[in-house]
Amino acid sequence: MNSRSFIVFVCLVVAAAAFVFSTIDQLPETVATHYGAGGRANGWMTRSGYLVFMMVFLLGFSTLVSFLIGFIPHKLPRLTNIPNRGYWLAEERREGSLQFLSSHGWWLGCLIVLLSGSMHYAILEAHHSQPPALPLAVFLPASGGFLLGLLVWIVMFYRRFPKRE
Repeated sequence: MNSRSFIVFVCLVVAAAAFVFSTIDQLPETVATHYGAGGRANGWMTRSGYLVFMMVFLLGFSTLVSFLIGFIPHKLPRLTNIPNRGYWLAEERREGSLQFLSSHGWWLGCLIVLLSGSMHYAILEAHHSQPPALPLAVFLPASGGFLLGLLVWIVMFYRRFPKRE
């Protein structure tokens, strides 16, 4: 495991979880959690249900995705989906490839955590108006930032694992 990416991931998870826990009481008992066209709320859940959902997504989903990207190649290399798997997981390149996948998985987890924290902030801001309306000035940059980060993540992946003859 690349310790730097894992440490950044853990720090982001702790900060995002602290942010959610410290601001959850700012939300009403019934939280608007889904928004349709025009940013108007059209889906709701209880505040306690929202908190559970956020923690599962923030902690559980981000950790699961990150862990699996690093774990599957170590334990189930035949299920590893990288270009020219046989070449990159050959004994002489295996350790470097596995190290990259582990680190890269934690970086993807960082993106998921940042998106989760941003979406929580957008929901907090949405509840400053009545009826709640998703603030596009928060939502669009957060979504765009995630998509840009994901694009960089994918490019880095394919640059590290180019097809070899």
